[in-house]
Amino acid sequence: MCCSKNEKILIVDDNYHTSIFISNLLEESGFDSIIANSGQKALRIIESHSVDLVLLDIVMPDMNGFKVAKRIKTISGNEFLPVILVTALAADEDKVAGLEFADDYITKPFSGEELLARIKSHLRIRRLHHELSQSKKRYESLYENFPHLYLSIDSQRNISDCNQFFRKTFNVSKEDIIGKSIFTLFKQEDHGILEDFFNSFIISEIPSVQQRNFQLVKPDANETITVNLKAVYVGCMGKGLSVVIAMEDITGKLRMEDEQKIARKHLYRSAQLASIGTLASGVAHEMNNPLTAILGFSSVLTDRIKNRENIEFEEMEQYLEIINAEALRCRDIVENLSKFAQEREILPKNVILRDCISDALKLTNSKMSKAGIAVTNNIPETVWVCADANRLEQVFVNILTNCTDFCQENTSVEISPVKSRSPSKYYALQISDNGPGIESDKLPKVFDPFFTTKIVGHGTGMGLAICHKIMEKSNGRIDITSEPQKGTCIILEIPLAKEMETELLEQ
Repeated sequence: MCCSKNEKILIVDDNYHTSIFISNLLEESGFDSIIANSGQKALRIIESHSVDLVLLDIVMPDMNGFKVAKRIKTISGNEFLPVILVTALAADEDKVAGLEFADDYITKPFSGEELLARIKSHLRIRRLHHELSQSKKRYESLYENFPHLYLSIDSQRNISDCNQFFRKTFNVSKEDIIGKSIFTLFKQEDHGILEDFFNSFIISEIPSVQQRNFQLVKPDANETITVNLKAVYVGCMGKGLSVVIAMEDITGKLRMEDEQKIARKHLYRSAQLASIGTLASGVAHEMNNPLTAILGFSSVLTDRIKNRENIEFEEMEQYLEIINAEALRCRDIVENLSKFAQEREILPKNVILRDCISDALKLTNSKMSKAGIAVTNNIPETVWVCADANRLEQVFVNILTNCTDFCQENTSVEISPVKSRSPSKYYALQISDNGPGIESDKLPKVFDPFFTTKIVGHGTGMGLAICHKIMEKSNGRIDITSEPQKGTCIILEIPLAKEMETELLEQ
């Protein structure tokens, strides 16, 4: 079995015939060899050439093999260079002395097969050692140069190592940080949580990665940063390496996310106000009728009182009832618009679904009637859902407004339950129309903010995006299907009130 010709073996023996015999044996087995007849020459070769293994005689004229083996190990340093002593000295004390620095010992006379077997065994060990050394160097390079804050802690939770990114970030040296407790880097109130965090996977000694956000206090500074801390248990020997920690500074990222949340909130608020503006003309028209009645009957009563005319009690009562009813109608319209405009968190509670739809229709009926669009509400009055009534109303207003904007005169819109649905914790309804529909390439984008097919200046592209956001926050779902020239169907799945959910599942 031949080995790699790149593996070179140094033969150190002052006996010429022994050196030639071994050299021929190695060459026949596929190895390269170099011969040195003295210890000094062998050391010079090792310093100037790449050698993979040394076969070393003990008895030589200039210096014995024990000293040469010791010097070889010093020269090779951390690199494993196998040294096999090949000698006629067979006493136990010679073997013990030789193995203090050498890696193996074979006595003369020896068989070629035994020598080759030992050589191949030690070369395998050298290759494995080299691979391990390279792997260690790669790990150390990654640990030292990766742009995250790396720390290693021992079983006592003391810092045993840190990388240069950590040292630069906190302007410390290894001497400043090694030996300190990991808890000194974190806020006092986080210490208990941090200990539980480590215990959660160290106790089980399962090599798994855990992560969590913590507040890190910069050494010798009052500044606090938020870090995403990842830790992995890598083994523990006494107080040795136990856990490697990688920390990413996410302070800026969290700040940006907060700013984006605020910006999105303002954006949705602006879109909501834009919807109110769109509804304003319809609401004004809706209020004109009751206000006309109020003004008309109140004027009649006022004029007759001024003229000292007699008014029958029943007639007075009838007029006042009409005025009261129409005033209440105005109040309801204003109240619905006010609720629609409110800015607050979603607060779900049990509500009658049909009532939410009816309130939305009060705000959109005028505009839809004017556009010649008829709406049919087929949702039973017995359906209770768990939702924020105001937000759900906003969803219906946005969808119905879209129908009004896109559909032509004589279009019909039907709000009805989705049939063939098995009982679940959701109530599914569909809002379908027989309008122009949506082209297939535009359909996947309809819930994207600012996407609109309306002409410039006639839409913000936020209506369906807001609907999607509200349904998501309400633990519900919204979907849309459409076919050009055949109409559009929007499906809403709204969480049922608990009592109704149980009732449907029992049916």
